[in-house]
Amino acid sequence: MKGTVFAVALNHQSQIDFWHDSFQQAPYNTLPKTPVWFIKPRNTVITSGEAIPHPVGEEVQSGATLALIIGKTARKVAIENAAEYIAGYALANEVSLPETAFYRPAIKAKCRDGFCPIGQMTNPESIDALDIITEINGQEVDRWSTADLVRSATELVAALSDFATLKEGDVILLGTPHQRVAIKPGDKVVIRAAGFPSLENQVVQVGEKA
Repeated sequence: MKGTVFAVALNHQSQIDFWHDSFQQAPYNTLPKTPVWFIKPRNTVITSGEAIPHPVGEEVQSGATLALIIGKTARKVAIENAAEYIAGYALANEVSLPETAFYRPAIKAKCRDGFCPIGQMTNPESIDALDIITEINGQEVDRWSTADLVRSATELVAALSDFATLKEGDVILLGTPHQRVAIKPGDKVVIRAAGFPSLENQVVQVGEKA
């Protein structure tokens, strides 16, 4: 992928349910009214077949999701026209350290080297009610449906392009459930969905704890 990778938090109903009470307290005091965005910088992006680095002494979690790829420049796009700006979709893994709050940007948790595997782009007939499956060492450990996303792909394109001009090759990760899958060195992580090339990455231990 040659563009910027944007990602959205709290876009799966299970996340809203889990964080609901916390968002009624300070410093939030209310649930977010608009998408909560963050960026996976270029150092995080790897392809299928490359290794996911596992920092020594850290807990690392897999976050299987779907990536939307922008096909042409998009600025202040209306929801009803947003599909015209989507070139296709790919499986992705929003790898992260555990999150304990949304008050401060989780740069150290989200932006580590190799923490955003993205697979091959394809053009499915529909991504509605698509099962996203995670296998670890050949065993299915997680499955969730895009039917449980709070905002659709076209809603996200419209929301993001309202304040940021999107270019061809930019990516939007559509979100993950609250429950994530712990991964450890030596694991083979495979993400599957009907009609998509699988995304396969080996987890390798690297470095010292920061």
